[in-house]
Amino acid sequence: MNVRPLGMIGLLACLPLLALGCGGDDDPFAGESATTRAIRLKVEKDLEADRLKRLAPRIAAATEAAASSPTAVVAAPAEGDHAESAGARPADELYAQNCASCHGPTGRGDGPLSAGLVPAPAKHADGNYMNPLTNDYLFRVVKEGGAAVGKSAMMAPWGTSMSDEEIRGLVAHMRTLAEPAYEGPMP
Repeated sequence: MNVRPLGMIGLLACLPLLALGCGGDDDPFAGESATTRAIRLKVEKDLEADRLKRLAPRIAAATEAAASSPTAVVAAPAEGDHAESAGARPADELYAQNCASCHGPTGRGDGPLSAGLVPAPAKHADGNYMNPLTNDYLFRVVKEGGAAVGKSAMMAPWGTSMSDEEIRGLVAHMRTLAEPAYEGPMP
């Protein structure tokens, strides 16, 4: 039998067929075969990569704008400051440089890139949403990205560009944005 690999158009044409044979109320893909699952995951990955490629110029422009914005400028740590001696960058600076373009400078989900993102970025200022989330969960989202916890793959993993200490500081900073205020343990 002569089998040719499906191109992207062929894979997209197969998407409606993925629902056939699926079962279970909670998992729409519970009954899919391993082959169907592999095709679906490949298509999802390709579509996500294409979306990231299309958003790359906007992300670069927003990052550049945030870096040149007066709100993104943060004073350098004082001589002998723990953050400097440990090599950790200030959490508010990390947030302004890496998070604000999507989540907004005050965590309201209103960053310059938020309009083009589906699903919309989490609102770190929404205490009703954020406060029940554990510090370990937030740490994992920042370190490993949204896909690691079943959220959007648009949420990039920052574990290769931030230390664990910086990520813990970033989680603590996110906690300060919540309204109503977070009253649980800090990371």
